[in-house]
Amino acid sequence: MDLMRILRSLEEFLYELVGWLVFYPRTLWRVLRHPAVMARYVEGELGKPEEQRFADTISPVLMLILSVVIAHGIELVTRSHLAWGSGALAGMLFGTEQGLLLMRCIVFCTFAFTAALSTLRQRGQPVTRDTLRVPFSIQALLVSPFVVGASLAMAVGRTAPAWAEAGGGILFLATLAWYLGARVQVYRAFAVAGWFKAVGYVVGMFSLTAAALLAVLAVLLSG
Repeated sequence: MDLMRILRSLEEFLYELVGWLVFYPRTLWRVLRHPAVMARYVEGELGKPEEQRFADTISPVLMLILSVVIAHGIELVTRSHLAWGSGALAGMLFGTEQGLLLMRCIVFCTFAFTAALSTLRQRGQPVTRDTLRVPFSIQALLVSPFVVGASLAMAVGRTAPAWAEAGGGILFLATLAWYLGARVQVYRAFAVAGWFKAVGYVVGMFSLTAAALLAVLAVLLSG
């Protein structure tokens, strides 16, 4: 009986793994093309019974996790590791593959989390598990292409040719521009706001989050 349960679990895992190969690029492509449409799609899917959700795509939080794993894989393949410092705390957090994966998840989840909190604030809704679920899921989906694009940019920028650094910088700026533009589109889809207000609010929130994360990382790396 134990062997049969193990085999069934393995079967389910392999089936899910094959499904990711199909649904991950499909979900990524849809988000890249129509971020606001996908935001509405996420909102609709989360209103369904759990077993019926995201039948032809990948759920947003899983999408973010897979994107972090892919980003880490890109770094391993291209050997584009960053030097994280030599302190004891830096070694504990960034000195292992598990630590790097965890820190990446935390960093990009922070962008999704702060954007979700700002959405609730704009709507005047209280922060609860139920109210946070939809905006966080939407933002987790939006940040997934940014995770992969930023990692590709870093990998390109750290390769040998002299033009690679400029190419990596251009790719990163293009990825960042898409991400901010996607957040602006979603902001306008869920709030009555003009382009100027939406751009200012999104860029402001992103800048505050990035500055806070950099400050925390600086403290951790100096420890």
